[in-house]
Parts: sequence; structure tokens; C-alpha cells
Amino acid sequence: MATRILPVIMSGGSGTRLWPLSREDMPKQLQPLTSDASMLVETARRVSGHVEAVSFLPPLVILNAKQADTARRQLADAGLGDARLVVEPVGRNTAAVAAAAAELAAATDGADQVLLLPADHFIRDVEAFRSSIAQGSELARQGRLVTFGIEPDQPHTGYGYIRRGAASGPGFDVRAFTEKPDARTAAGLLRAGGYYWNAGIFLFAPEAVRAEMERQCPDVLTAVRAAIADGVETGDRLDLDAQAFARCPSISFDYAVMEGTDRAAVVPADIGWSDVGSFDALWQIRDKDAAGNAGTGDVDFLDSRRCFGFATDARVVLCGVRDLVVVQTSDAILVADRNDSQAIKTVVETLKSEGRTDLL
Repeated sequence: MATRILPVIMSGGSGTRLWPLSREDMPKQLQPLTSDASMLVETARRVSGHVEAVSFLPPLVILNAKQADTARRQLADAGLGDARLVVEPVGRNTAAVAAAAAELAAATDGADQVLLLPADHFIRDVEAFRSSIAQGSELARQGRLVTFGIEPDQPHTGYGYIRRGAASGPGFDVRAFTEKPDARTAAGLLRAGGYYWNAGIFLFAPEAVRAEMERQCPDVLTAVRAAIADGVETGDRLDLDAQAFARCPSISFDYAVMEGTDRAAVVPADIGWSDVGSFDALWQIRDKDAAGNAGTGDVDFLDSRRCFGFATDARVVLCGVRDLVVVQTSDAILVADRNDSQAIKTVVETLKSEGRTDLL
């Protein structure tokens, strides 16, 4: 009998490093940045149907109220109207999402395992991804908390790293997690070998995560259980109770659970993965011209190399420049070094401090 997996898609972020394209009301996961469909729709499509000994149930999508109507419409238009929405009243990081996923899966008829994954990642090889999930399912059936590791091809400082231990079935025991390193440390990890990028995708049986949370972060589980119990369910939408959910500590699933468990396992996943966390990452995965430029909309490149251009409703010309990002929307224009995503995050922080909510 096939293992039945409940996909739980995390879709609450705002993608600040892709401002001004990504906004709170229309973040990157609700936009068609990597195909003709939104990133949320692409994510839901790749976790549907059957593969090997795995069968995917209709997904849960966890998001905020600002995004709910758009997400519902996009999913319905794509033939994915059986998805269920879970609305967070406030953001409380990924441990709270994992707790909600485990609790709701335990109450879902036929859900053997939970696949927790972000809505805003790009995966080029969908079949390899689905095969990796099937492999991870073997370990999750043994009570392991499974994560998926990407073979690093550069000393990236924007990702966490996973150090593998002894072989375990189709994967490896996790020996250690490393937070986002500086450039020197990242280069050392690559030289040492045996490290993967942490893709932030997890697979587990509900009872395994509940047991670990009872042991390691019971306050998270208690708050989330109350938020579900006191939540308001309307058709295929559950609004978590605001007062109860606000009591939940804001902490990542990696830090709250994965770094402290002896059940962690990693499955290597050669899937053409990107978190699309910056304009450089978006440029990396887009088709390019002979000079390495990628553009969307009415964009022209003249004697320019390795640039990214995006135009909403105006003509944008990049002339005689290198490694630039130029983004034009109806109310903002961004010109930035393609390799400096941190600067764009600073722009968003400045807008917040100035009270420019109209641009957020």
C-alpha cells in the first residue's frame, strides 16, 4: 500500500530581497517568476498524484490573510481547488508551521506523513525531486525526521549547511547543522566535503514530530494546539485563533527541533534547486541571451552583460552596463548590483522606518 503524504506548503513570506517585484500583498510565491504559473501553483503541482510507493494527498497551504484570496483563486484556476488554506494571524516562523502541520495531519484521515516545503522555491528536475521524496519516505516510516540536502557548487553564505554522518538506507544520519556561514567558513566546508545546502524541505510522520516537540519545544506545540482548537473553520479554510497563536514563540523548525534531535536524516537531492532568494538567484535560473542577460517585459540590452531587467509598463533599456539589476514597476524603480541582495533588504528596512507602507 502506498504511503500517503500530506504536503504542507509554507506560503507566508514576503520575499523582501525581490523588492519591488515582491510585496506583502503580492509576494514572490504568488507571481509567475519562473514559469507561466505562480510559484505557489508550481509547488502544488509537483506534490500531486503518485510516485513510486508514495501518494500525495491534497495540500495544506499555510499563509497570511492578505494572500489568501489570491492564493485560492490561483489554485482553483490551475485545477488545484481541493487545497485547504490555513491562515496565520501573525507570523511565527517555521516551528509553528511544522507544529500546525503535524497536528492537522494527525487529524486528517489517511495522512501517514507530512512533507513540509516552501512555496517559493524553484526545482528544475521535478521527477528527481519526487523520487527523492519517495526515498525519504522510507526513512520517515522508521520515525526519522528527514531533510533534503543539495550538493553545493559554490561557498554560498546565504544557506545553512548539513553535515552528513553514517549511511542510513537511501540517505545519511545528520551529524551536524551549520547556520549560514561567512565566506571563509563556507569555503572550508566545501573543501572538507560531506556537506549539503539545507533546502528547508522536511518529511516526517506526525507522531515523530509531535514527540520531539513535546520534548524540545512544548510551548510551541501548546500554543499551536490552542490556535487550531479555537480557530474558525469556513469550508476549506481554517483561520487560526489570533490570541492563542500570538503566544507561540517565533523560532525556526531547524533550531527548535532538527538541531536537537537524534532522529535527523538527510537525503541528497540532485534536483536543480534554487530558493530564488535574490535577483541574482532569479537571474541564475532564467534563460539568457548570448551576453548573459535575462529580461521580462519591454526590456532591451545594448552592449550590456550579465544583467537582469524587468519592466511592468514602461520601456527599460540597459546600455553599456555589467551585472546590474533594473526593475520597473508602476510605483518604483530599482537599480542595484546583481550580486548584492543584502542591499535590497536594506532598502525595504528603510522604507519601513520611513512608514512607506504604500511601497511594501
